[in-house]
Amino acid sequence: MSTRGIDATFFVVKDMTRARAFYDTILEKEPNTTSEYWAEYELADGATFALGYNPGADWRAGAGILLGVDNLTDASERAKKAGGTLTGVEFGGKICKAVECIDTEGNYLYFHERFAQPQP
Repeated sequence: MSTRGIDATFFVVKDMTRARAFYDTILEKEPNTTSEYWAEYELADGATFALGYNPGADWRAGAGILLGVDNLTDASERAKKAGGTLTGVEFGGKICKAVECIDTEGNYLYFHERFAQPQP
């Protein structure tokens, strides 16, 4: 599996509005990318920190990473063979796509592929 590095580190939040208010204030900025379930801040050093909210999942404290990969299919298959659980959760847009995996210890791991060209 070819990896580029960690594309984002994130915290799982119970209340996106409350979490956004806190992090917007302490980071003194608004996120670069937002949705109902995701808020992503690009930091001065180029690192990305995000907040993730999943109203359909049972709450548990957690954090995770978006691991940058060149091929989602390859990354997903390797994770499955190694004992990871692919949850079926996928998200993305014109410039990227990600799939959710829970590792053998219960941690969130997303494989994140950036597209060379924006998708329609």
